[in-house]
Amino acid sequence: MKKTLLIVVLKTFLSFNSFSQDFLNSSLINFLKSPEISNSIVGLQLQNQNGKILLSNNPKKSLIPASLQKLFTTAYVLNKLPLDFTFKTLVLSNGLIDTNTNILYGNLIISTSGDPSLESRIYKSRSFIKDLRLLMLKLKIKSIEGKVILKPLETDYQVNNQWLWSDLGNYYGSGYSSHTFRDNYVEVFFNSGKEIGESTEIIKIDPNIDSFHLINKVIVGESNRDLSYAYGAPLDENRLVIGTIPANKENFKVKISMHNPKIFLQYAIENILLDLGITINNSTLEKNTLTQLDTLMIYESPTINDLVMCVNSQSNNNYAEHILIKAVSKIKTGVTLNQAPAYLEDFWKDKLGVSSIVFKDGCGLSRTNLSTPSSFNKLLNYQLNQSSVKEAFFNSLPVSGKSGTLKYIGDNTVLEGKFIGKSGSMGGVRCYSGCFVKNSKYFPFTIMINNFTSKDYLIKSKIESLMIDIYKNI
Repeated sequence: MKKTLLIVVLKTFLSFNSFSQDFLNSSLINFLKSPEISNSIVGLQLQNQNGKILLSNNPKKSLIPASLQKLFTTAYVLNKLPLDFTFKTLVLSNGLIDTNTNILYGNLIISTSGDPSLESRIYKSRSFIKDLRLLMLKLKIKSIEGKVILKPLETDYQVNNQWLWSDLGNYYGSGYSSHTFRDNYVEVFFNSGKEIGESTEIIKIDPNIDSFHLINKVIVGESNRDLSYAYGAPLDENRLVIGTIPANKENFKVKISMHNPKIFLQYAIENILLDLGITINNSTLEKNTLTQLDTLMIYESPTINDLVMCVNSQSNNNYAEHILIKAVSKIKTGVTLNQAPAYLEDFWKDKLGVSSIVFKDGCGLSRTNLSTPSSFNKLLNYQLNQSSVKEAFFNSLPVSGKSGTLKYIGDNTVLEGKFIGKSGSMGGVRCYSGCFVKNSKYFPFTIMINNFTSKDYLIKSKIESLMIDIYKNI
């Protein structure tokens, strides 16, 4: 009797699995045939946690990943740096403070380390500038005989040579600097008129310095979206801003990359000192009057664990490049923004045994990055089954219908809260990679669509429907 029952249960289970697999295959076929998708290149792979392939289409096709690239970057960083690692910014002096006159007979030195969160708009409760102000009040300094010096002394602001010219002037194309400050972008506030084609007025720039110049060619457009773009290279003091913003707007905010974060940071530091009534004499001091460096304050960033969460949940390009350079610097000092991706690529080629990946940056802004659905799934399987930082990695990822860049994927459907992963998009590119979670089991899934000509929201809707079908039938 028990044997007969077991056979019936087994047949039912196999029949159900076969039906589910047929439905998955049917869903994929219908997806690929849809008019919005049919002229695109589609790569897809679905696996169970043991690596068995449940669904695939062009799984080894090399495609542009866009911000999916951040999955490789953040997994690498978590594997290379301690989870409690922090960037440190030091406030130093090389002279004595006369307690009678409250004069610092030396230089005030700020030593930065490429902290992407220094005075970041993301961590509003933290402020290096405010902490510096409190330090100066505590020390009761009234005058600095020397200078305010930022170290490293050289200006090392750099962007990736594989990024498009049209990206460099905008906030998402801001580059790397040892002296990164306020996310390396400024906020420009516009007023716009009523008539299409009218010129606009810039009413405020925050932060602002005298050596940063904007040439405003932005006009009023028909769209209710921000379609303005800034053009300008690193260290170029001029930014040309063109395009359109909506009509009848006051204080309409546009974000533009800084030309040189070091200058903005220097200005902010000197400005807070002047506000406190501290005189900076900028005297050239004799070496024999200077002392050894004295550490006045150590300012720490959030932990690398927190910064990785920011990279993945908010798809932050600037943070991604900074933490990649810091992780690579453990192997090679002085590595540049253009050199770091090669170390990332070599690491994952060796770790995952893949060859069909080409990495040109850490954030995915470059259209010359290439990867495959299979490579992303191998990464997910590695993080699931072999990595010592599994929890930190998966906790950093957005959740469908709930958080980050996946907040509106599957919301108010069965998919809500059941997919953890990352999205990636740019012109003609829409990708998702992560894991379905069902009955405490993980199902790695990657879909990459390149070269579509339909509206992006239509592609997104089609992918969402496919993901819902997959979740129901795994």
